[in-house]
Amino acid sequence: MAEFVRKAAIGFKEVHGGQSNPDCTHVILTKEEYKELIEKISKAERGAEEAIYLAERNVQDEKRKIQERVDEVEAIFVQKEIELKNVLDAERNECELQRRLNVNLLRIARERANADRKLRPKKEHTGYVVVASMEKEHRYKGSDGYWKHVVLWETILETPYIVRFEEPEVKNLTQELFRYDEENEKWMISRIGINAKYERGYADMVRNKGWKEYARYNVIVDRRLKANYRTGYWEIIFLHTKPLVSVPVDMMPRMQ
Repeated sequence: MAEFVRKAAIGFKEVHGGQSNPDCTHVILTKEEYKELIEKISKAERGAEEAIYLAERNVQDEKRKIQERVDEVEAIFVQKEIELKNVLDAERNECELQRRLNVNLLRIARERANADRKLRPKKEHTGYVVVASMEKEHRYKGSDGYWKHVVLWETILETPYIVRFEEPEVKNLTQELFRYDEENEKWMISRIGINAKYERGYADMVRNKGWKEYARYNVIVDRRLKANYRTGYWEIIFLHTKPLVSVPVDMMPRMQ
């Protein structure tokens, strides 16, 4: 049995009260007790080491499983990305094919329309001709709330598009009139002197504080489409602020 002692001048002396005695400085064990204690300590250390090992192994296993799942998900995303890219590439190719077909069909339609109207040269002609241009009194409400009158100009332009074309398609196609020509540095429609547009109408333009900057331009303030079933072609009607300039001969249908 363990003995609780204190260090004396010569050897050790037993203390009363065991380890609770503040004078106790040493514990004397038998050989068997010491052996048993060492074994318990060794067993506890081995248990702790085994617990640490198992914990680390579990952590590594979890990390491996997580990484496997991440790799699996990444592989799925990569595969989906490849599939999506293939689909998009196929759609782009199809769109490009359709675009080329549409361009060719429009070119053929324009050439036929030009030939039908005896516009020359049929392959290069824009297909747009001036049908009429006239003064028109325009009524609008001023900023003071009173109705006012101004003389504007209304120009009818025959397009190269037959009336079988649907209105949204023609509206989109006639945007080419305002496409910037880098070679001539102007719009297609500027050939007849129209060189600006104001989408919100004449009344809004003159109420705009900076509207006078438009004074030097021939400004479109309104435009409408008209299907002329007598001629078989769509027409576009512009309301603009100034008369046309001298219309080029190739844009006068009776001069062909």
